[in-house]
Amino acid sequence: MIATLEANIAHALISVEEKVWEPNREVTLERLRIVEMMHEGWPQCRLCGQTVNRLDSAGLCSKTSPAHQERRGIPVPKKKAGSRS
Repeated sequence: MIATLEANIAHALISVEEKVWEPNREVTLERLRIVEMMHEGWPQCRLCGQTVNRLDSAGLCSKTSPAHQERRGIPVPKKKAGSRS
């Protein structure tokens, strides 16, 4: 019984050929279109345009980049030239 099972598994592994992945522009564009349809009407960050579930009181996403912090009114320390941190 075990030998038969092993033979069947070995045969199945040999008979299955892996399909080589190739980029397909049409498939990619179709999937992106579906994602855009799902996100239609969702709020977008005023600064970077990222689609999000919820915006903060400044109308921004949750990113903490210096540009986002400045837009929120949070002071951003300037780096000195040549300093590492």
